Amino acid sequence: MFTRLLMIAVVLALGSGLATAPALAQDASKATLSASDRAGLDARIDQMSGMIEAGQFSAMIEFLPPKVLQTIADTYGVTADEAREASRQMVDELMSQVTIVEYDVDLAGAETFVTPDGSRQYVILDLNMVMETQGIRVKAVSPNLAFKDDGVWYIMDVNDPAQAAILRQAYPEFEGVTFQPGTMEIIE
Repeated sequence: MFTRLLMIAVVLALGSGLATAPALAQDASKATLSASDRAGLDARIDQMSGMIEAGQFSAMIEFLPPKVLQTIADTYGVTADEAREASRQMVDELMSQVTIVEYDVDLAGAETFVTPDGSRQYVILDLNMVMETQGIRVKAVSPNLAFKDDGVWYIMDVNDPAQAAILRQAYPEFEGVTFQPGTMEIIE
């Protein structure tokens, strides 16, 4: 039971920052990214992948949108810097018990949408991982949300309802957007 909970926590922690069919968002209007936006998102995903390959897991916190970090900080009565540091420590602790065997972001299956109020484009893409801990391998497919805020692309896991609720509190334009759950399976 502990191992399964650990794996879930790892997926939630890395999904911001950790291919089967893409996890589609809802009935939102589809959109197309401009060439420059696509290049910016591709570069950001390359940066994230490089951090994972280098084992810099706590740096993944920098991919969380700033208003999400502030909302978390406000919820717990701390500063955004304190929330960031606590998150880094949690990720470091979790990842000390896990080995990432395979990692891939499904860019080919990514889909672009527009929020219901028409104010923001966003991309849903799957993060695919095979992890191992205590001799158990787990394959996880986790839908991730990517969007720009003040010209910077941010990426976060939204397959957990609590994380999606924090997103909506920080960015109300996502109210009415439904995110599909990820999958997790033990493999041989």
